[in-house]
Amino acid sequence: MKIDESWLTLKSPDFEPYTHLDPEKKLMLVGADPFFPDPCIPDHIIEATKKALDGGHTHYALDNSYAVPPLKETLVKKLKVFNHLDVDPENELIVVPSSAFGLYAGIRICVRPNMGDEVLNIDPGFAENFNDVVQIGATSVSVPVYPEDGFQIRREELEKAVTPNTRCLVLTHPNNPTSTVYKREVLEDVAAFLEDHDLMVVVDQSFERNIYDNREYITFATLKGMKERTISVFGTSKDLGLTGFRVAYMVAPKQIIDILKIATFNYVGPTNTFAQYGVAAGYQDPSYVDEWMKVFNYRRQYGYNLLKQIPGVKCQLPEGGYFFWVDIRALGTSTEVRDFLIKDANVGVSPGNWFGSHGEGYLRIMFSTMRDTAKYEEAMQRIHQSLMKLAELKGVAGK
Repeated sequence: MKIDESWLTLKSPDFEPYTHLDPEKKLMLVGADPFFPDPCIPDHIIEATKKALDGGHTHYALDNSYAVPPLKETLVKKLKVFNHLDVDPENELIVVPSSAFGLYAGIRICVRPNMGDEVLNIDPGFAENFNDVVQIGATSVSVPVYPEDGFQIRREELEKAVTPNTRCLVLTHPNNPTSTVYKREVLEDVAAFLEDHDLMVVVDQSFERNIYDNREYITFATLKGMKERTISVFGTSKDLGLTGFRVAYMVAPKQIIDILKIATFNYVGPTNTFAQYGVAAGYQDPSYVDEWMKVFNYRRQYGYNLLKQIPGVKCQLPEGGYFFWVDIRALGTSTEVRDFLIKDANVGVSPGNWFGSHGEGYLRIMFSTMRDTAKYEEAMQRIHQSLMKLAELKGVAGK
């Protein structure tokens, strides 16, 4: 049997340790799935989905954008009002089954497999962005970002990383896992870099609605000269909390959308039809997300106040998303500290080395899981107590 052994280089999340958690006591702060594992979808979305099923909306969505009419209409309005993007829905928009597929397809359209092409990835960054490049048959080149800058992007690091083989840049904005919301001047520097080197950019905007402290959020494609260079990927899993619906959408120039339509139909087919009606209802009335953000804002403050008390631990107050990016280098490696928390606190978190070579020495801790905030507080208290214990064992306490 012949297989492509290059796939062995893919970094796979190590979930095995989580099987050792006591099922009666375990608290998981790992996945970016709002209030997992508890119900959270509001009634108006559930009812719209049920109504679509009852109405026989179970066939392929073969509209020019692979969108059902209510969703297409709603997305055009949302993109105009929320993102300040004017979009031609027939030529610049496509609905796809998950932002994961959208990211893969967006990178793939920029890259020629096995031709020596390179893709720039912000590091630390979303784990699948690195894997996608490898799967496509290109080379992922890390662009490091630093805690002293709040993990903002330095143009000089982009310049160091670019070569004649570079085809595109991948951005997750806000960044997952650092939570960074990129400043306007930083994004303008990135835009100038792309123009200077004639590059495309694939932008994942999954957490665009999850912004704190009234920060300005910039949709990259709205920057001068960037609409024609940008493949924007929008999800509904984080934006609306519809992780199980598997509905996402992309905005790009017509030339790219035309190819994406063929690729989508060939590889995965049009997106779940009746789920699109639920998503349309979510965008028509997303006010429930505002209530969620009040919960997440409380939780980020609560967790931050605990984490910053621990000797040897550094953490910035999250700017976007719903996760902490915690520097635990003084206490051990990412995997060592993750495993310690599993054994000592019975709490699951994500090791930073899942998120690029510059993620080593960090943990990502979600503050969005579980409907009951008291359970979240208990999990953070357990983390606090265990890391205090580990700091004592490492001789860090009191320094």
